[in-house]
Amino acid sequence: MTTGVENIAAYLEVLHKHRDLVADAYINGGVTLTDETQRALYLLKQHRALVPSMQDEFRLNSSLSRHLDEVFLRQRNYAVSANFAEQIDRLPQLIDEYLKACLDNRSEDRDTYSDDFKSGVFELAEGLDSFLALMRSLADNRFANVSTLEQKKRQNEFYLGKCEQIGIALGALQATALLEQLTGSSLLQPLLDIYQSQILERLPHWRASLMDISTVLKEYLYRLRQVEPQAQRLRAFAQFLRKNPDYSLPDVDELNHLPDWCSVYAGLKLSTHADLSDNTSRDALVEVAQSIPAPKLRFTVERQAGQMIADEAKERVNIIAPSPVQRAFALYLKDVRVAQKAISAIEWLRSTPEYQSVDEAAWLIYVLHAWQILEAKKKTSDLTLRRMEMNVTYSGLSEAMSGNLIVTDVEIWKKA
Repeated sequence: MTTGVENIAAYLEVLHKHRDLVADAYINGGVTLTDETQRALYLLKQHRALVPSMQDEFRLNSSLSRHLDEVFLRQRNYAVSANFAEQIDRLPQLIDEYLKACLDNRSEDRDTYSDDFKSGVFELAEGLDSFLALMRSLADNRFANVSTLEQKKRQNEFYLGKCEQIGIALGALQATALLEQLTGSSLLQPLLDIYQSQILERLPHWRASLMDISTVLKEYLYRLRQVEPQAQRLRAFAQFLRKNPDYSLPDVDELNHLPDWCSVYAGLKLSTHADLSDNTSRDALVEVAQSIPAPKLRFTVERQAGQMIADEAKERVNIIAPSPVQRAFALYLKDVRVAQKAISAIEWLRSTPEYQSVDEAAWLIYVLHAWQILEAKKKTSDLTLRRMEMNVTYSGLSEAMSGNLIVTDVEIWKKA
């Protein structure tokens, strides 16, 4: 049969004309030959839409039946996808033959191999989409097309193995050897464009869908294994009731002792608490409370959030100027380090006109205090200080026991 446009249209016309018989064969698994359907059935058989199954019975062609399964997402037990491994292994051969036809300038063969490669790529993409859509439908329905636990478990394991095979197929589609072959020559650019748009760009979506389906399968299989012991006991009890339909539970009052199966029940789990209305209980609780060590209190310090300082903050900076007595002491030490003899602090203050407003007693107190600070910081190693002291005697106390000292002056000089 040729594949011209007119012949294809005529084939589709036959399917459309006898669409009721095709639908009947798909839904019921076949149609029976009668006087009314004899001519139509033989015409569909001639176009290979129907194939004989038994005497006077016809069934739908397997390829057409699979196509309708994909269209209507019909769930068949242990349905298998196309052999993706063989389809993938076929692609390198088509690429090689296409390249040889281009190099030999055989345009007709080149077009043939190009069409075969494109058909193979589209068939792979459609097959993967159909398989993942079917698996997603089965996962969402929790495999409701089987009735027993054992069937569900076997079907889960079967489809889980199928998912692993599809994972291997997806890895082969992105294999380095195949991609290097497609990118090895500029003549293969048309094939690379088709492969890129139909396979490579859709691989992430396929992998994500396969991972979700595999997760559901593994989780559901785990649940089946968890419930299996209880299901076995229920099945055993159901089978016992079927074999003994007149069985009735015995009266508990007539039993001298409970049967063994009664001890299987663990009983109710009761939670107990102390009775605070009982005085003895309260005394015992007081002892328990007293034995509990006191908790360590920890206070958290809440820190206030800071504020951003604007640029105009520079105007708010206050520069602290040294006081007159501070400036006087710094200038006094400077003169001491330059002079070759000891300088009296009082005489220096009196001889410096700009610091005449500084009180002499306050000046001596500041000199002694500042000297202690500099001495602690080890900044007076090149200087020596001597205090001019005067004892004060009170009535009734000796001069040695008075304990009061009055500093009259301070001399500082530079060490030799």
